[in-house]
Order: sequence, then structure tokens, then C-alpha cells
Amino acid sequence: MNYVAIIAGAISVMVLGMIWYHPKTFGQAWRKGAGLSEEELNSFDPLAIIGGLLMACVIAWASSRYAGHTEEGMSQFVHGMYHGFMPAIMYVAPVLVSKGLFEKKSLAWILLGAVYWVLAISVVSGIVYALTPVAATAG
Repeated sequence: MNYVAIIAGAISVMVLGMIWYHPKTFGQAWRKGAGLSEEELNSFDPLAIIGGLLMACVIAWASSRYAGHTEEGMSQFVHGMYHGFMPAIMYVAPVLVSKGLFEKKSLAWILLGAVYWVLAISVVSGIVYALTPVAATAG
């Protein structure tokens, strides 16, 4: 298990989230859809930061379980992104869309979250695969 790859992948989820949800990108639309005020959004919540980082570590660790094998003619980063994209688009996105629909959220809010997570899981998997030496996986 490559702990450096796991930490780097987890940090990438957090960095991507800071960019994605920044007020100059999609942050304002997300805030409005979530029903949060500027003050609520800007208040520091250590539980959210720590919990988010721990969950990002879980995602990176899950990606690392399959990293280390190679696909002929494909970079490890692209190979990892593929392995992250497929479960994200087949499992994560449908769950988030369904959840958002039942919660009566706006389509924009639902799509912002679903697309973010598909992208984040793809990127974290790409990074974990790129930083894991080929044939380093056990099982």
C-alpha cells in the first residue's frame, strides 16, 4: 500500500473541492441551491474539514487497492482515471442524483455535486495509480 499516493490523492479531492466550490466558480450556485447564507458558508467548520479529508482518504485508499497493475499503451494516470470514472458514473452519480431529486433540490445543485464527485473520484484514482509502482498491489 502506497501511503504517499493515498495522501496525495486525498489532498487532491480537497483542492479540487476548494476550486470547484469557490465563489468565482460554482460556489455561489451551490450555496443558493443548498439554502446557505454567505455567513453560514464562510464559517469555519473543523468537523466538515476533518471529516471531508478522512472520507477523501477512504476514497484514495479504495483506489489504491487496485493500483499497481498496468494497461498496455495507457499511462498510469489515465488508467487510474478510467478505474475511478467507471464506478463514479455508474454508482456515485446515480445515487447523488436520486438523493437530490427526493430532497427536492434544484437540477443545478444536483448536477454540481454529481459532476464534482465523478471528476474528484476520477482524479484521485488517476493520482493514486500514477504514484503507485506497477505490480505493487497485493491481491
